[in-house]
Amino acid sequence: MTARYPTTEMCAGGLLEAFEPTTRDTDIFCSTTAKSGQTWLMALLYHLRSRGHDPDMGGRGSFENMPWLEIPFDIAGDKRPYDHAARLAEFAALQDPRIFKMHVLYDEIPRPVASRSRVITITRDLRELPYSMYSHLVGMQQIDPEKVDFNAYFERWLEFGYGFQLARSFWPHRHESHLLWLRYEDMQADLRAEARRICTFLAWDLSEADLDRVLPLVSFSAMQDSEARLLRGASGGPTWREGARFFREGGVGKNRARLSEEQQARVVSRARELLDPECFDFVMSLK
Repeated sequence: MTARYPTTEMCAGGLLEAFEPTTRDTDIFCSTTAKSGQTWLMALLYHLRSRGHDPDMGGRGSFENMPWLEIPFDIAGDKRPYDHAARLAEFAALQDPRIFKMHVLYDEIPRPVASRSRVITITRDLRELPYSMYSHLVGMQQIDPEKVDFNAYFERWLEFGYGFQLARSFWPHRHESHLLWLRYEDMQADLRAEARRICTFLAWDLSEADLDRVLPLVSFSAMQDSEARLLRGASGGPTWREGARFFREGGVGKNRARLSEEQQARVVSRARELLDPECFDFVMSLK
């Protein structure tokens, strides 16, 4: 029998299993593949929740305010494995509505069938992801670019294909009322409109004045200015390569342009192979 929740280096299946009975109807699960705009989206969610009145996030990091639910260890601090009971107590102490970061497939979200909790995902043209992720891992000193160049990493990324898998897992649920599917490109084109969609989905009543306070807090420059506090946490967090940034450039098309034409074509071919045609058209921006 296949376990509902995987147990891997990056996912504590036992923690998710223990968490599921504690899920609240007010919970918000934000599950995405890496480098698709999740950190930006979660900062927006936090500031929408506080109506822009807490620009410093209470002096706490993103992981403290919006925990990475399935991660087995303290990624923003001393890296020690979590004690499950203590971790669940931390979750229980969070204010409602709780917002959780996740990098899991749809069926691995610990949401009981009858739950009224909400799920938000964000996807990005899959051609944008491999170079962005490579730069991220180099910046975090998890890859030595002298030993693993981008071309070698690209082959690994394409074979693993998690971005394709995640989009495929969410697609059958796209019309369900508890799921909101955002696209990075839409947020770049009209962030206010997408913020309004989020508020409508979550039944959060924000005025235009509220949005006027919120949106500057999640501009690209504001995200860069706050990245140390957002990502490193009170205990220090990961050691970054000198000069590296988590929020490198923003925008649409810049990471895609780092791929060769042949690499771009291979991502497109893989996406056509793995995704429903409508899902392909929705996720990929073939421009």
